Amino acid sequence: MSPAMSNCPKCGAEVAPQDNFCRVCGASRTSPHSGRSQTIVDLIAEHRNQIAEDPDDASARYSLGVAYLYDGQPAAAADQFTEVTRLAPKFAQAYAKLAIALSQMRDYHEARRAINQARQIQPDNEEYCDIADRLADLD
Repeated sequence: MSPAMSNCPKCGAEVAPQDNFCRVCGASRTSPHSGRSQTIVDLIAEHRNQIAEDPDDASARYSLGVAYLYDGQPAAAADQFTEVTRLAPKFAQAYAKLAIALSQMRDYHEARRAINQARQIQPDNEEYCDIADRLADLD
C-alpha cells in the first residue's frame, strides 16, 4: 500500500487520500453508519417523483441510483442502474455504477460483467480499466 493511501472500510481496496468514496465498491471512507444525509433523502424523493411522472427517464433513474449508492443501498442502486442500461444501452457510466453497486453486494462476477460492458462502450476510459483491475482481485 502506498504511504498516502488508506484502505476502504468495506472491501479493503486502496483509497487515495483525495477520494471520499472507494472506487471499487463506492463505500464512504468515513463511517458507513454516520447517519443519513438530509440532502440524500431529499434527492431520493425528488428522483422517485420524476420517475413516477416518467418511468422511462433514464437520467432520473441514473441519479436515483447514485443517490442510493451514497445512501448505502446498493441493491436499490443496482435495480436503477440495470433499468438505465435497458433504457440507454450505450450509457457506459451506468454500467460502471452498476458494477460498483454489485461489488458492494459482493456479486463480483456480475460486477465484472457490468464493468466489462462499460469498457466495451468506452475502451479507453481509465476509470473503467481501474475498476476492472480492482474487481479482478476480488472473489
